[in-house]
Amino acid sequence: MSRDDDPGLGSVDGIRRLATSRRDEVDDLEVASYRLTEAASWGTECWQGLSGEQFVAAVTDAAAEVSAVARGLENHAAALEAYATAVSLIQGSKQTLEARRAMAEKTVMSTGATLKTIMREAADAARDDLLGIVDESEYRSGERTTLQRRIDDAQLELEVVAGLWSELVEERAAVDHRCIAALQSLEAMGALPQVTEAALAAGSAEGLLDLLAGLTATELTMLLERHPELVDEAFLADPEKVRAWWDGLGAQGARNADGLTALQVALVRGAPAIVGALDGLPPSVRIAANAINAARRIAEIDRMVGPLERRGLTGDAELLAAVARERAYLKGAVAQPPTVQLYLFDPAKSRIIEMIGEWNDKTRTVLTYVPGTLTNMDSFYRDPETVQQMARWLQAEDPYESTVAFIFKDGVFPGGAEGRKDPAEFVGAFAQANDPDFARRTSKALYDFQRGLAVDPIRSEPGYRDVAIGHSWGLANITSAEVRGAAYDKVISLAGAGMPAEWQPRAGSTYSDYSYWDFLQAAQRTGGVWGGRNPNRSDAFESQGYYLGPDDVELVDSGLAVVPPSKLDDNHSLVAETGVENDQILNDLWEELYGRDS
Repeated sequence: MSRDDDPGLGSVDGIRRLATSRRDEVDDLEVASYRLTEAASWGTECWQGLSGEQFVAAVTDAAAEVSAVARGLENHAAALEAYATAVSLIQGSKQTLEARRAMAEKTVMSTGATLKTIMREAADAARDDLLGIVDESEYRSGERTTLQRRIDDAQLELEVVAGLWSELVEERAAVDHRCIAALQSLEAMGALPQVTEAALAAGSAEGLLDLLAGLTATELTMLLERHPELVDEAFLADPEKVRAWWDGLGAQGARNADGLTALQVALVRGAPAIVGALDGLPPSVRIAANAINAARRIAEIDRMVGPLERRGLTGDAELLAAVARERAYLKGAVAQPPTVQLYLFDPAKSRIIEMIGEWNDKTRTVLTYVPGTLTNMDSFYRDPETVQQMARWLQAEDPYESTVAFIFKDGVFPGGAEGRKDPAEFVGAFAQANDPDFARRTSKALYDFQRGLAVDPIRSEPGYRDVAIGHSWGLANITSAEVRGAAYDKVISLAGAGMPAEWQPRAGSTYSDYSYWDFLQAAQRTGGVWGGRNPNRSDAFESQGYYLGPDDVELVDSGLAVVPPSKLDDNHSLVAETGVENDQILNDLWEELYGRDS
């Protein structure tokens, strides 16, 4: 038996003090939870409107989190009290065994000393017995036998004590393990430790989503801060399974004013990086999550501004102006009601999709607008609008009020890096815009975007249609997505760049092209843009020929126009604008989308 293995280590009083401190904290938290609940009740009764609803939701969430912490601490206190009792009993048993061991050791030592004395006497008597009468082995033999029996009994006692001590060491280890398990249990710690381990080992994205559902908003935030790689893992989930998962959560419990259950609200608030970009979720849910992402980005910008202003390096003034534009734009996303609806927002990865209109059971036209070369994140932040203006006009001019428009930029577009560009970068941008492989790679995001929307029930409604409009390189993105399997009822080219070699018009879809004479049309005449596979040269695209720009001069009776070279670039932009100079194209677009033949 090793005395280093002490089963009685620790202070029972110290353990009980820890339990008492936990219970004191529980009392304080229960008071806090009660006051938060009262505040939520007051907000429900006295604070009307959306801001009041948000206050009540936030306070209710806080009360739930506080109550969860209190429950965990209560379980901690109970576990510590049980541990203190068990350790106290073990310490009592230890004291008993130590007393038995001390008594047995004393017996062995004192009796052994007596026996040795008798044996020396026997040896001395035999040595001094000249007549040979004394038998050393029989000398005080009865007494020696009794003493030896006592020694044997004491040694047996020591073996028994050693066995009981080992059992007590094992019992203490078991008690320690039970206490640790209780302190780390689901009841004491919440689901986070167990879910974290399971999430990291999840065999599928759908399995990961199942694990995340049920965590509180705080737990989700902690999990994704520690393991951001889980965000990208979740994006691998199939959109149909995502929608089924989300609808299943919507059937578990009461719904709030936004139609969400507590499980869904926790995911929106605790995992906005996932929910705001997860294909298959309803647009309203993604927009709510991206409002949180926008608020976080605003806070990040606010932290950047001071150091940039103080630093004052070359280029900082331009950067400050850029983040000021971004901040002003994002204020619309966090406003109530929002003036900017972000279906996707991840500036670190150059991902943004803005939605215009109200997605509801009356939606019948889903318009996806893909801008062209040089589009970057800052393109969305401009005031007045640039990339949004055509989609916004078409949505607003729908006489049936059934159109929802998306301005799509998921990833880096040709020349779409942020910041000032030098001439060499412009050359590279147009080389990318003429690269079919670049369009093929980037088209997966557009294909996935449509797959995500396709699971919504409105798609099966009579009269539903998907319309894709691509300006310049945006058409290459759309037609490359068609090669992957994207399907549109209408594809509209606004001075579109081209189509990949494997592209074929989809049966049942209509294709049309609207263009002015511009630098791209001139380049297409050479056959060097997209290998000559351009919408204005394709039989699949219906075209009215070149429209006359505001500075173009039509040659009498020839049908030809002379365009000042300085206006070739302006004409390329004009086709996607909504000013009066573009009225003829706007009128024809409206007729195609909403007129008699639409």
